[in-house]
Amino acid sequence: MAEHHHHHDKCCSDHGPQQERSLQDQLDAAGQSLTRALQVSFTILKLIMIVLLVLFLFSGIFQVQQDEEALVLFFGKITGPADNPVLKPGFHFAFPEPINEIIRIPVTREQSLSIDKFWYFESEQEKLTPRPASQVTGPLDPLMDGYTLTRNDKVEGLSGTDYNIVHSKWIVNYKIGSPQLFFENVYMPDRKPGQDMLEAAAPTLEPMLESLASDAIVSTMVQYSIDEAIRSKEGIGVDVQQVLQQKLDEMQSGIYVSGVRTSRIVWPRQVEDAFQASTKASQESEQIRIDAWSYKEKLLTDTAGPGAEAILDKLKQSDLSPEEQELLVAQLSGQVQSKISKARADRTTVVNNARANAEYLQKLLPEYRNRPQLVLQNIYQDAVEEVLANAEEKMIIQPTADGQRRELRVMLSRDPNIKKEQAKREAAEIKP
Repeated sequence: MAEHHHHHDKCCSDHGPQQERSLQDQLDAAGQSLTRALQVSFTILKLIMIVLLVLFLFSGIFQVQQDEEALVLFFGKITGPADNPVLKPGFHFAFPEPINEIIRIPVTREQSLSIDKFWYFESEQEKLTPRPASQVTGPLDPLMDGYTLTRNDKVEGLSGTDYNIVHSKWIVNYKIGSPQLFFENVYMPDRKPGQDMLEAAAPTLEPMLESLASDAIVSTMVQYSIDEAIRSKEGIGVDVQQVLQQKLDEMQSGIYVSGVRTSRIVWPRQVEDAFQASTKASQESEQIRIDAWSYKEKLLTDTAGPGAEAILDKLKQSDLSPEEQELLVAQLSGQVQSKISKARADRTTVVNNARANAEYLQKLLPEYRNRPQLVLQNIYQDAVEEVLANAEEKMIIQPTADGQRRELRVMLSRDPNIKKEQAKREAAEIKP
């Protein structure tokens, strides 16, 4: 028993260190494996982190489309160059959200806003089937019907003045001119997924624009007469656009108004008949004025040629010299020149005749001094011959020898052929 126990202790003492070394080796191998596994894991983790970092950085590259401009927000504040932080179309970089946020604003898209608040009230049925103006009864209701006032004109023959009422519809076209001012000064609610900036801003932007445009329309329409408004004069829309743009610029909205036009302007339906009569009278009056002006122009042109009125105004100046007057008269044409030519010819004829008569009398004077009765008799005979030569009809009545009365009868019903023959002779002389 004792020997057996002793042998067992010896055996155990021989195997203990060997087992410990084997266990240590196993632990070392496991540690090395774990270390290698951890090293590989850390290496893979580093690679994943690097890839994620690269993807994170590359996700910040974005493109601004051709119809857009963009702003980059850094924790809600616009970042970029102070003078111009707006990004133009092309590729750009920004950190992904929540560090940076990209605000894209369509700048070339034109929006339209219809303004019907100045139109008369129409029910849904009337909008589908408009009622003729002759069927409208009752006065205008200022609580229901929209309208604007036009300039008051004085009517000749009537005392006092009055404003006129018109109904109108308007269309305002606008787009974003400055994205930065628009983003900073126009309130916009949070955008829903898929909404762009204009769609998100519409619930607050359109009421603001309608209010400003309405003020511009009211202040502009009162400067025009009702006739100008009914004819939809082009200047009305231009003036409204200028006033509206000035209001938007004062509030630095960044909105550019590209056009304002009226789709319809009409007078109140309740005065349809009276207005039609007034319009007809106005048109007739205008036509008469145009006809009178045309007649005046034609008469002046036929009489003195183009530009006669301006030349006549210059001729009325009192400080003109005779030479200047002659130059102005020479510029006249038409009947004036023919009359002037005839007057000059008549003047020449009169002067020449007077000169010839003076020379004749100068030559006759010595003979008259010697035999005055004979000279006077010759002059008398020459005068009688000239008179008789130009007379159409001649009737010579000799005195009676005894001085008694003679009965003379004259036929008053003249031969009608005499006048006809005379007219033919005159036409033949005038005809070249």
